Amino acid sequence: MQRACRVTTKFLTDRKRRALNALLQAYRAAVNFYIESLWDCPGRLDKDTLARLQGTRLSQRYKSNALKQALEIVSATRKSAEALGKIPSMPVFAGSAVLDAKFVSVEKGKGSFDLVLRISSLKSGSKIVIPTRKTRPLNKWLNKGWNLVQGACISEDRAIIWAESKTEPPKKTGRVLGLDLGINKLISDSDGAFYGADFKAISMKIRRRVKGSKGKRRAFRERDNLINRALNNLPWTDINVLGVEALNGLKTGKKKNRGKNFRKAMAPWTYRQVLNRIQAKTEENRVRLLSVPPANTSRTCPVCKTVSKSNRTGEHFRCVACDYRQDADTVGALNVLARTERLVGRVESPMLQKV
Repeated sequence: MQRACRVTTKFLTDRKRRALNALLQAYRAAVNFYIESLWDCPGRLDKDTLARLQGTRLSQRYKSNALKQALEIVSATRKSAEALGKIPSMPVFAGSAVLDAKFVSVEKGKGSFDLVLRISSLKSGSKIVIPTRKTRPLNKWLNKGWNLVQGACISEDRAIIWAESKTEPPKKTGRVLGLDLGINKLISDSDGAFYGADFKAISMKIRRRVKGSKGKRRAFRERDNLINRALNNLPWTDINVLGVEALNGLKTGKKKNRGKNFRKAMAPWTYRQVLNRIQAKTEENRVRLLSVPPANTSRTCPVCKTVSKSNRTGEHFRCVACDYRQDADTVGALNVLARTERLVGRVESPMLQKV
């Protein structure tokens, strides 16, 4: 089990900053060269494909790593386009260099700089030493006995490092909880509680901000912080199994209500991001995570099991058969709970399915 933590590189001297910038510039140029080459002529992580790049300042190890990252980017771009039914366009890499232990060592520092990153530079045998400081999340994991992973994801102003721990088995005691994820209320649970009730307002804020602006980035951070707060407030100590819907294709599809305006409204909502955070929290708290079929969870009466489109009107649920009334998202969570409980008895080691 691993957790990513961000640390700053703002404490670099001017000389070290120039060395880091030169390394990143050469590395990104190599990745983009390989992306362009692979786009027109497929290749593999082998000697022949590696030899396509000549006249670079990068070492053979750096070239190999750049090729590996380029292969991953090209593959991910094509798969994403295929899933969306679109024609793929060649990507341009301007991101962080993902470097393993062959290039980066993460060590304890001294004094106020309690963490040090040593990165192989363009000059053979020379290291770029980056003094930095541990963050509160990183200290949280280290205080639990986790270990630092050698390697980092490097950019000009920050580095992403990882802490890891052995995965412990799920808890054997506790109760089952069902979750319904939405855009008006981020999370509704089967207990009738709501988390992230102002998520829609933040989504609207993201839509209003200009693409690439500081305001847009602030709005994204606000969204991410709300997701984290909502998940931290779930009753993790009381539960040992958590059920979610196996949703897919929420932003696409050919349903009547999924036109251009619908896709714009859904754009700031990232189900996968929320699901990834849920999966991380279940691992931390030793809770099993189960995904269940999502069909009609918000249209099925949890009392009499009547399924009808007329049962739901917006955020309100009223059963046409037995007149049961409840918040529609709570009803969704109750039905997820029922389906999860049916699975618990016959699944030995339930794991989250790909959604």
